[in-house]
Amino acid sequence: MRFPIKISQNFLLEPVLHTFGVNPETSWVEVGETTLEVSMGRWFHEVIPLSAVASVAPSEWPWWGGLGVKLAHHGVGVVGSTDGVVNIAFKTPVKAHVIAVVEAQQLWISVEDHEAFMKALAAKTGLAVSPFAKF
Repeated sequence: MRFPIKISQNFLLEPVLHTFGVNPETSWVEVGETTLEVSMGRWFHEVIPLSAVASVAPSEWPWWGGLGVKLAHHGVGVVGSTDGVVNIAFKTPVKAHVIAVVEAQQLWISVEDHEAFMKALAAKTGLAVSPFAKF
């Protein structure tokens, strides 16, 4: 099941995001049978095994963290908005290609329908949705 990444309607940020191919057609997260696939324009595209997921929780992304693909707290943010943010923690760090290859212990994603996304991911992984994960 595919869920669009939430992208802020900011007239200053929009041209920058569009320059890197970030739009509703290229920015999504998909919960598959055995994988979680995340795409954001030309910046980010990763396929992560669902077996690597340790927890899923509603979260936050601070305005000062910026939008786009960001490195933070031993993880990666794939955020187009500070609303609808979900935190996914991993059992062991997963490799992510963000300018260089990094080992991410967690992933933040801004999702249009974050409640449905968390329920779908929890159902596929057999995990319960965790309480709020502070940034």
